[in-house]
Amino acid sequence: MKKLYPRYSCAACLKITFPVLLAFFLLTACHQGGMQSENKIPVARVGNRYLYREDIPGNFVTGISQEDSSKFIENYINRWIRNQLLAQKAEVYLPTAQKEDIERQVEEARRNLLVYRYEQDLILQKMDTSVADTVIENFYEKQKDLYALDYNIVKALFIKIPLTAPDISKARRWYRSDRDDDYTKLESYCYQYAVKFDDFHDQWIRFDLLLQEVPLTISNQERYLRYNPFIEAKDSAYQYFVRINEYRLRGMDAPIEYVADQIRQIILNERKIKFIRELENNIYSEALNRKEFEIYK
Repeated sequence: MKKLYPRYSCAACLKITFPVLLAFFLLTACHQGGMQSENKIPVARVGNRYLYREDIPGNFVTGISQEDSSKFIENYINRWIRNQLLAQKAEVYLPTAQKEDIERQVEEARRNLLVYRYEQDLILQKMDTSVADTVIENFYEKQKDLYALDYNIVKALFIKIPLTAPDISKARRWYRSDRDDDYTKLESYCYQYAVKFDDFHDQWIRFDLLLQEVPLTISNQERYLRYNPFIEAKDSAYQYFVRINEYRLRGMDAPIEYVADQIRQIILNERKIKFIRELENNIYSEALNRKEFEIYK
């Protein structure tokens, strides 16, 4: 079934061009390199620090020409050398206090990253991530006032048919009908001729977003929804049919299914906070019992 709002594939989202990869890896070049190793093949040296072939991420970039790959490696090496030279100058000229402050920041960042990774691993391994429907319902009932709608939402059927399609009058009759066999006929017809056929019978969508697809201006959405279960419009190329099956108006409580995912995420976040707090307390208590730390007064 065609969808009103296009979904983009993950492959398209993750497609990165070679220049973007080049820029990213060049920016990270200053973090590579180490002391001399007998087991590795160096490709560059600055002072007593070496850059090795396996340190160059360009070796793992696939799908590019040999010429581009060579340029990438050459640019990476040059960038690494420049960064190492700048770092050496900074070591000489920066005041000791600033260098000590940098070391503290690096150590703090490392410690925070270690703690974060540790917490996330434990959350994945040990925290219950299932949220029962009854839990969501109880949360919703207690917090219902927080979920008043800021906009109108609908469950609807949306159809866009070229004016050149045959038997549009039949489609007009079918989309207004409550008969299952008429819906089957409409569905078959739309698969053949419609540009869009979106059935949001079990999904709430914003009415203003739906109206963006229809050449129709509605000044008072709330009044219109109360008195118009069917919307028809036409432009120079298409006929538009909209059937409003259900609606909720601005200011009403949002349907629980409309906010269920949001509530589920809130509940999980609260669990994470509690889980991490208990983890910290347990670790602290164990260390205290084992006398692994002291507080000097």
